[in-house]
Amino acid sequence: MAKSSRTFSLGEQVELDVDGIAHGGESVARLDGWVFFIRHAIPGERVLVQITEVGKSFHRADAVEIIDASPDRITPACSYFHPGGCGGCDFHHISMERQRQLKTQIISEQFQRVAKIEIAVPVREVALPEDSGVRYRGRLTLHVDKSGRAGFLKNRSHDVFPISDCVVASEKLKMEKVLAKRYSGVDQLTFPDDVRTEVISIHGTAHHYRVSRESFWQGHIRAAEVLGEAALNSLQPRAGEYALDLYGGVGLFAKLLAHARARVSIIESSATAIADAKFNLREFSDVSFYEGDVAKEMSNIERADIVLLDPPRSGAELSVLEQVVRLAPRRICYISCDPASLARDSQRLAERGYQIAESAAYDLFPQTAHIECVFTFEPVIS
Repeated sequence: MAKSSRTFSLGEQVELDVDGIAHGGESVARLDGWVFFIRHAIPGERVLVQITEVGKSFHRADAVEIIDASPDRITPACSYFHPGGCGGCDFHHISMERQRQLKTQIISEQFQRVAKIEIAVPVREVALPEDSGVRYRGRLTLHVDKSGRAGFLKNRSHDVFPISDCVVASEKLKMEKVLAKRYSGVDQLTFPDDVRTEVISIHGTAHHYRVSRESFWQGHIRAAEVLGEAALNSLQPRAGEYALDLYGGVGLFAKLLAHARARVSIIESSATAIADAKFNLREFSDVSFYEGDVAKEMSNIERADIVLLDPPRSGAELSVLEQVVRLAPRRICYISCDPASLARDSQRLAERGYQIAESAAYDLFPQTAHIECVFTFEPVIS
């Protein structure tokens, strides 16, 4: 629909019928040819919104009154989740079941839009007490305002919204105590803030990992365990096989592959993380470590029967995918936290002879629009 001559102004209020969900978790509505991206709404609702950003092709807005509510609307567990409030979460107002349905829809729409691939990947619940979607994060980064108070940024803003508790934070982080303090000389805080040991159980075996403060570890308290098991199920490693772990971090997956008696090579750009990985895999002799840019270090790899990729949100570089395909692995496991970049890379792999063999998605970020996907690729049999 072409845009009408109607214009909208910052702060203006307008009634809208919400009919979709966007990649970033905002609901979508259309009026007079304009697209609106709306926080605190649910597809199917009629809402009164206040415009927060005026754009050339779309506007952003916040739902300030719910005229016709969705049956999936619930009372947020977080008192800071409201227009103008904390921007750390997206979906506190939506039932857990509907959250997963919307995330499933996001995956399908991104694959259709980016890669022209039709796919349905139901987002799976990751068991927590009563499927509450709270107290699941074992790692958090907070921001500090000029007065020394800690909190999260407001939505699409650099302004800090101070809080006194965070309902998605694990009890082990003791957020009430952390947030009661005042901080000086810092603008960010990461918790846990020291070297720690993480323990996961896979197929009845406990695996211990040293994780330094600067090293990446999954935020959800069960994520490493869930993804570790998913990766093993995807790759089905065999004793003596050559396994390649790209963007390998502290060796979460490399250790599981080594335990399965694969010959493992791990590539990671962070010096701190690769040091942790060497410590975590010190009991295994058939492991090679490469510190540096993944695309450059790939030139050192001559063979890989199975490959695991866990790249950042932006996805894998094209040159990395090309080098992976050059190695002709029998299986590729691609772990992604962004459906759009995963769709793009799925298309690139398809163009180079690898098809999606299996797909799974996990709700590791309740109350947000983020999704963790695990896709398995195999060579196309001609």
